[in-house]
Amino acid sequence: MVGTNMGTRRIAMNRCSWWIALAAGVIFTLSALPVGAASTKTFIALMNGGQETPPTTSDALGVAFLTFDEATKMLCYSISFTTLTSAEAAAHVHGPATPGQSAAVLFPLTPVPGNPKNGCVGPLTSGALKKELKKGLMYLNIHTTQFPNGEIRGQIIPTGR
Repeated sequence: MVGTNMGTRRIAMNRCSWWIALAAGVIFTLSALPVGAASTKTFIALMNGGQETPPTTSDALGVAFLTFDEATKMLCYSISFTTLTSAEAAAHVHGPATPGQSAAVLFPLTPVPGNPKNGCVGPLTSGALKKELKKGLMYLNIHTTQFPNGEIRGQIIPTGR
């Protein structure tokens, strides 16, 4: 039992360390943005299996940093994730949906497979799409062969900048 408990603690510490590193990265990224960049809005998505609909048993985690440029109407992303259970099959932006709801695919994300993923989608010319993005009504998910409906998901949340 002691070995099992130590293994559980080690996993918990690794997850805690990952989230601390993630938080530090978020703070660094947001502090590096120019204050005068009024035409650019920033967003973040923290991804895990518990946010999928229905939730998955996956231990995978992911983070996405996104920017929306009001001038070009492009949504750009940088996404990283860890420990998927099987091969990546697809990645998408979905919406509109609140947490716990499913929605249609709005944009595919590339490369698939690919980690990290860096790119842009759009232009988001529809006023409705822009409003949904700014209200946190879009989400990202990564689909795998083991979880074809999505292994990890994260709601795209405005950072306030």
